[in-house]
Amino acid sequence: MILKILVLQILCSLVKAFFLYDDDPFNKKFSSDVIEFEPINTLKDKQRVALQKNISCDAFSRYVHNCTLEAAMIRNSSRKAPPMPIKIYDWCKAIRHLTSCAIDWNSECREVSDQRFNVESINGHMHVIRNICDNEWFLARYDDLPACIETTSDGWEKCYTSFRLLVEEQKNKSSEWTHYVIHFYLCCARAQFRRCTFDLVFGSNVCTPDQAATLQKFSVILSEGDVIQDCDFNMMYSNCPGGDPKPTSQQLSKMATKLSNRSSASNSNYLYIFVQILTLIL
Repeated sequence: MILKILVLQILCSLVKAFFLYDDDPFNKKFSSDVIEFEPINTLKDKQRVALQKNISCDAFSRYVHNCTLEAAMIRNSSRKAPPMPIKIYDWCKAIRHLTSCAIDWNSECREVSDQRFNVESINGHMHVIRNICDNEWFLARYDDLPACIETTSDGWEKCYTSFRLLVEEQKNKSSEWTHYVIHFYLCCARAQFRRCTFDLVFGSNVCTPDQAATLQKFSVILSEGDVIQDCDFNMMYSNCPGGDPKPTSQQLSKMATKLSNRSSASNSNYLYIFVQILTLIL
């Protein structure tokens, strides 16, 4: 019993230290300065690429519309909720298509058009591809989520829809997404989304702790892709609209107690298991 209390205290301290929102502490940090910017589909014959993609460099809006429509057809779903495991490869294929569309336009039309896909947005898509679609270890864990996703999908979609509205509102104000004001509101939106999904998946009676951690990691990676900025820098979360999105110590303690009561592991393995879960969440 004493060991379990100590473990709960350590767990709460770890979660609070990382705010449940930091990037994976064992894989920090990403930024547009360090991400290698390479096309997913590398073709040397640029003229052939333009012909195959039917790129008309004086019709940016139509090009965007067509790429978006093609991606929707690939995914065969209009929902924003996490895809079921059987559909994750179609979901990834759609993201790859959107990324390739953006890279092709920026490459082929840079000399004849002033309109560009934002490089930060492209890097965000590539971050999602690397950490979800190309991550076999994560995909293996994702296979275990059908019931968890089905139970939480409606609530998750509400969290994400609100998040995307806030992000688009800020990004439409300026092309300089790292401007300190835009940066502040984007990071607040990202933290609020993660708090929303965290409460949802770990509050579910269907998702096991492992499943909740995997689905929360999916949420974290996706939010990193949408707001690919260092949200530890120049941030005062207490000033976010609606208040600090970080959970309180009391809420963390309650969450940790609930998870420990649902765990069938022995006390000797308890700390190890929940530290592993934390590395998935953060």
